[in-house]
Amino acid sequence: MSLVLLVGAGLFVRTLQQLKGMDMGFSREKLVLLDVGFNQRTDRPHRGLLYKQLLAGLEETPGARAASLSFITPLTDNSWGQRLDIEGYAPGPEEVVRCNGMSVAQRYFETMGAPLLSGRDFGLQDERLDASTATNAPGVAIINETMARKYFGNAPALGRRFSFFGNPARKFEIVGVAKDAKYRTLREPAPPTFYLFCFGEVPDWDMTFAVRMAGKPAAVIDNLRRTVRQTNPALQLRRVRTMDEVVDASLRQERIIANLGGFFSVTALALACLGLYGTLSFTVAQRTREIGVRVALGAQRLDVFSLVVGKGLKLALIGSVIGLAGALAAARLVSSLLYGVKSSDPVTFVSVSLLLVVVAALASWLPARKAAKVDPMEALRYE
Repeated sequence: MSLVLLVGAGLFVRTLQQLKGMDMGFSREKLVLLDVGFNQRTDRPHRGLLYKQLLAGLEETPGARAASLSFITPLTDNSWGQRLDIEGYAPGPEEVVRCNGMSVAQRYFETMGAPLLSGRDFGLQDERLDASTATNAPGVAIINETMARKYFGNAPALGRRFSFFGNPARKFEIVGVAKDAKYRTLREPAPPTFYLFCFGEVPDWDMTFAVRMAGKPAAVIDNLRRTVRQTNPALQLRRVRTMDEVVDASLRQERIIANLGGFFSVTALALACLGLYGTLSFTVAQRTREIGVRVALGAQRLDVFSLVVGKGLKLALIGSVIGLAGALAAARLVSSLLYGVKSSDPVTFVSVSLLLVVVAALASWLPARKAAKVDPMEALRYE
């Protein structure tokens, strides 16, 4: 049972390591997120102007290297799915062209550490804060490489257009292709994703500002809070967090399972160690006379020591064989919870088996040491 639990805990720990060490499509280090809303009703053009003022202020905050904002924060419960009509792409009879969307500002990809593979970033020329600056020209969009590959194949995506399903007048021209980045979860590959310029049409929802720091985020967060307060009283800072905290929160389930598995497996290992120690101590006490006879007939201390330790290791090996069979069966039952590691991962199984053998040897050492010190004369009188 100890080996079964240890294997399970090992597989979940390996899963957690794989998820935390994967390429997320952006850089999580030294990135601070500020959820900003309004404490009073504000119309859309005014929202856009306040967002621009705050963005400029955050960029000038001491310790900040770059800043941007977005409507959706990666690896959170928020998401935006949209049906699209893509010019030049003919969907299948039952195919629904649905992509994930994000509304972002200029320098978003630079701030997030998600490089553009081709084309350009959003810029001031793409702004349309109110109806007076709007034209009949299409808006601009950046798509990720998965969307480009899925709907355009090997053909260039730049200059192609798409529109929202049922609203052909609302067109967007693709001006850039970005590297794939995780959207909602680390387990799922990056879905087809488009990015719209938030100042092309300012959303009515609260936005999240992302600030890339030059040093440790903790040393600059107070300055960022002060910048929000000083920009405009209508702005309200709802939450501050780092991207590391967002990633850790997205792995809460995996961490809980790994911690619980580790706790129960260590408990079972301790019980197995104590049980083996007790069994061997009782065996040595029962065989004290026999051990004395062996020593009287010329057996060396090393021989007696090996006799007891060998019995302990034999018990451990028998238990390991049974445990390995049980662990293989149990691992298949939880294979859907694993990521980046097979349910029959040889590294985990070998490591756990060696650990159990080492623990068994340590549990056998004290009884064996006691047996090796048996005085043959006292043992022959022992009852």
